[in-house]
Amino acid sequence: MVPRSQNDSVAAPPGTTGWLAALADPALSRCLARIHEDPLRDWTVPALASLCGLSRSSLAERFETMLQTSPMRYVRDWRLCQASVALSTTSKPVAAVAYDAGYGTEAAFSRAFARAYGLPPAAWRQNARRGLTA
Repeated sequence: MVPRSQNDSVAAPPGTTGWLAALADPALSRCLARIHEDPLRDWTVPALASLCGLSRSSLAERFETMLQTSPMRYVRDWRLCQASVALSTTSKPVAAVAYDAGYGTEAAFSRAFARAYGLPPAAWRQNARRGLTA
């Protein structure tokens, strides 16, 4: 049996899931902090795993266990969340919000945003301004 390093042990009680449980895990907490500090960095699973002192598979497993998502989906979702805030609080053109969210084209951003939020960015912005979004 291979001994586990301290970084491989989960700090949260077994079976605990969710964002707060992930923050209680030292490795995931470091990973989440770095994603939130620099969301537009060209993140990869190997780069995130290296920052956390975990293997790629350990990082992916912890994300799935605690957050029910993959590291890269989390990065994408965080970028889209920030874009939704920009859409509802600024008058930046959708293309500028797309670029700020790390998308190379407005079309790619619109597709990803519509999949995540159920509406294209412009329609979502209109609803947000009318108070119709959650």
